[in-house]
Amino acid sequence: MASSALRRKPEDLRERRPSEESAALRIIAAERPEEILPILLEEVVHLGFRGALALELDFDTGQIKPSASLHCEAELRAQLETSLWARDNPYVCALRNLTPILVPGNKRMGALYVVPMIYSNPFPCWEAERERRSGCLAMLNAGANGNLQIQQQVCAVCGMRSYVQAVVGRLGKGVGPAQLRGFRVLVERANRQLTRLFKSEHYYNRMRDMEITISRMSTVIESMADPVILTDNQHRVLMQNRAAERFFRVAEGVSEGGRRAVEFNNLLFSAALSSLTVSGRDSSRDLTLVDVTEGEEVLFEAVSAPTHINGTRTGVVTVMRDVTDLRRTDQELRTNLEKLRAAEEMVRQDRDRLNVVIENVGDPIVVADHSARIVLLDPLAKELVEPGPATDPQIAHNDLKLDAYLTSFTFSFLDHQNKNLLLFNPATGTDVDYAARSGKIYDGRGQVAYTVTVLRDFSTWKKLEQLQLERRMLEMEKFAATGRLAGTIAHEINNPMEAIKNAIFLLRNKVEPGSQPIYEALKSETERVTRIVRQMLGLYRNAGQLASFDLNTIVEDSLTLFARRLSKSGITLEKRLGPLVPMKGSADQFRQLLSNLVVNAQDSMSEGGKLVVKTSYVKSKRGTYESISLVVADTGLGIPGEVRKTMFEPFVSTKGEKGTGLGLWIVKGVVESHSGRIQVRSSPQKGTIFKIIFPVSRA
Repeated sequence: MASSALRRKPEDLRERRPSEESAALRIIAAERPEEILPILLEEVVHLGFRGALALELDFDTGQIKPSASLHCEAELRAQLETSLWARDNPYVCALRNLTPILVPGNKRMGALYVVPMIYSNPFPCWEAERERRSGCLAMLNAGANGNLQIQQQVCAVCGMRSYVQAVVGRLGKGVGPAQLRGFRVLVERANRQLTRLFKSEHYYNRMRDMEITISRMSTVIESMADPVILTDNQHRVLMQNRAAERFFRVAEGVSEGGRRAVEFNNLLFSAALSSLTVSGRDSSRDLTLVDVTEGEEVLFEAVSAPTHINGTRTGVVTVMRDVTDLRRTDQELRTNLEKLRAAEEMVRQDRDRLNVVIENVGDPIVVADHSARIVLLDPLAKELVEPGPATDPQIAHNDLKLDAYLTSFTFSFLDHQNKNLLLFNPATGTDVDYAARSGKIYDGRGQVAYTVTVLRDFSTWKKLEQLQLERRMLEMEKFAATGRLAGTIAHEINNPMEAIKNAIFLLRNKVEPGSQPIYEALKSETERVTRIVRQMLGLYRNAGQLASFDLNTIVEDSLTLFARRLSKSGITLEKRLGPLVPMKGSADQFRQLLSNLVVNAQDSMSEGGKLVVKTSYVKSKRGTYESISLVVADTGLGIPGEVRKTMFEPFVSTKGEKGTGLGLWIVKGVVESHSGRIQVRSSPQKGTIFKIIFPVSRA
């Protein structure tokens, strides 16, 4: 709502000497509302008043304050400030009654003469005449007759807010009735001119607001990507945006075909508007137009709505939305619907296949819902339980057990559960211990939707485990018999070995110097054979004494014995011996360990290859324990996958009749007796790597 307001001048106006023009001409010559008060106050002082000021009512706060003054002290201005609700105040009474009033004063201030000013006019405004309404504020104020409602100073016709002011004259010595009458005449003339100027400025502000609104609406319409057209009642175009001009306006350089396309578009649009006029209500319809630039047909949804002013139709606003893409989208939706139906058919087929799998899985399967109620049973599960009332007591007992299990699992916090269930099997007539494996299926909200339970009969597995246990016991008995046989053989070998040792002892001083190395090797190996025989007598119990030794020396001695055999087999030997610290243990057992690994490597490289023996010392950053590693790597056939799990057990061999199956078992025993660990990596046709790690202490 546009409204005018008086712009306040400074509190004190400098006295200007009036010109020779009369006061009426000066007031009529004013062009702005804010020019009236300065002229009026000057003319009041010119009449002989000591000073003059203007009081103005603030409608928002209800305060009455001086807005302009001439020859008035600050004390007087402050004294005249009041509020609209101070009904006993003479200035408020003058404003409410619209009558001049003389307020007596003291010797210092003097008497004051108050004349009210309010927006009034005996003739109605242009809006009231056009609309033939009687609620014009100016006429209401003119005929108030002393009963003015100051709080309701907004025009009901044009929406303009009024002004309420009072001009106060400070009486002097020469002021009499003539001067008071002249004062009232001046105020009345000034009020009439102020009313005209105030209304004119209101019209100006309204026009300016309308221009701003029209500019904003034009900007909004131009920014829209859809065509927007505003037409009058005769379907003449009043306004259209650039998107609409593309279809309804002939641009420069357009061919004759383009002109005809624009004419055709206008014809179709006029026909659509005529149909709207006949219908007499808001409507939307499809409209196909020709794009002049692209030369293609474009499908629009034209939404039209009539515009009204005071119930009178003034035109039509039409917004056309391009629905060409919607047509393509509709086609895509239809295509996707067909794909969805095909996918649904695939899901149905998958479901049928899943049912076939469930029926032939070989184990009873039970599917329950979120309330632990059974919703699906495969044929095997139907033999164990019945969803309805069971006739067989044994089946009823199975129902109770399974229901208790499903209820416990469904309402638990576990996602999976494995538990044994003892159920009666009607097919065999016996109780079977089933392993129940259950899982949960969740819906989109994270709630349990279904539970799936598979009952696996472990009786067959238990029989298999029993057979494996019996086989293991048989192997243990075989191993015990072999141990007794080995003890017997070792006892028989021990006596000749003692004779051989005595003979070697007798030859100690009769050996030629050139044959001394051979004699020492014969003596050392004979003693090692004696110790092995003693170990066999103790069924491979550690009969040797523990002592400190250098592992690199053991490796060098053992590889020296195997050097010729490896060379004949076409095997290249590579030694990578790092500096080591002495370790404590049985040197003979380490020779036996390395011999078994080297022999196995040689057997796996029947057509030649490469053997790498590596030792290293690993220091520890924390603690007092270090480690020594021994690596034996070959490029042979590798160890089959099915043998790796049992290769360290006795009598397991890949050599057939050539092997005893005790080599790696002995290696494992030596490693464990020295608190070590074994790591094995093997690839078929690429080779095998044995890494043995022994702890050593530097303390």
